[in-house]
Amino acid sequence: MTRVYRNSAEILAERAMSPEKPAQGGRGSESQVRPQERRLIYNGTMPPPPQVETPTGVQLPPTNRKFAKRKVSPFNVILILIGIAASLVLYIGNVIAVDTLVNDIHKSDVRLQDILSEQEILRARINQMSSLERVRKRAEEELGLKNPASVPGWLDVDQEKTRTIEQGAGKH
Repeated sequence: MTRVYRNSAEILAERAMSPEKPAQGGRGSESQVRPQERRLIYNGTMPPPPQVETPTGVQLPPTNRKFAKRKVSPFNVILILIGIAASLVLYIGNVIAVDTLVNDIHKSDVRLQDILSEQEILRARINQMSSLERVRKRAEEELGLKNPASVPGWLDVDQEKTRTIEQGAGKH
């Protein structure tokens, strides 16, 4: 006699209440008596097994369900959001650091231009102060020096006298 099953709990209850003990490995007479109850693991890559015709009103025990796509867990969503937030914080920190460096470079360039312009001003003052006309004018006014009216003459030095002087200085 075929029994109608509504859920797997009834199947388990019937197995627990039956006086027959399962033989080695739990597949004894039960697997031989009811071959249509044999459960297969089916992952969707092979064609499904042929359906056994059942009389109307008779319900067979439940079989493996079709493979359903897994939902994304909330933990994975939160983990992804935390990762995105961390990468955004690092990116914004990098942008801020680059902006401060660009600002520092700009300030250094402005300071360099100020130093270079000050250096050019000092060179111009040095050239002005060391000009021949200014030095001559100052020498005449403050020191009382005047340009000679005649060209200075050459002095002839006796080489022999310079050697004797050098030798005398070397002895002392």
